[in-house]
Amino acid sequence: MFYEFCHFIVRCFIRTLFRAQAHDGQNIPRTGGFMVVSNHCSFLDPLLVGGCVRRHMHYLAKRELFRIPVFRNLIRGVNTHPIHRQGLDRNAIRECVDLMRGGEILLIFPEGTRSRDGNLQPGKAGAAMIAVQAGVPCIPAYVAGSFRAWPRRRRLPRPTKVHVYYGKPFDLPPRGPGMSSKEHYVICAEEMMRRIAALRPHFQDTRQA
Repeated sequence: MFYEFCHFIVRCFIRTLFRAQAHDGQNIPRTGGFMVVSNHCSFLDPLLVGGCVRRHMHYLAKRELFRIPVFRNLIRGVNTHPIHRQGLDRNAIRECVDLMRGGEILLIFPEGTRSRDGNLQPGKAGAAMIAVQAGVPCIPAYVAGSFRAWPRRRRLPRPTKVHVYYGKPFDLPPRGPGMSSKEHYVICAEEMMRRIAALRPHFQDTRQA
């Protein structure tokens, strides 16, 4: 109930202030576990990607945020899970894997942090490792406009039109003969970013229409 309430508030917020528009939301399956992988330009991105679909999503946030007494209860109530940003957080990885194997959706930003210039950055192997270990498909998402709405250098957001595009589910490439796990994760991370980048032309078509 708390998630539903917050989800309603978020949808009102992003539609009113940013006129958020979802495209191809039907690519989000109604059941089953999978990972949504998205570009990351702004604090708004989790709200936009999760708020534009009906199904509940799970999110990751740096563990330091969970030290704030009231705030940690809020973010836990909307399916946010702590993770150490430095090093390998095995407990967080195991929790993510279990969630998706149990039929839940996990939103991950493969770039690892917000872009400083709005352009796509190389994907990190960590996101790929979680998806590979869970054995679930991925769905790419591309958020257009969030960098203009709230870039890193800006203290407060400004109203601007934002689009969220959802691609079709895809499977990560299998591990090849003689390939190390690390090499495999790097290839999978590159595939994630390639799928995300492939959604950008849809944004250009929308602007020209």
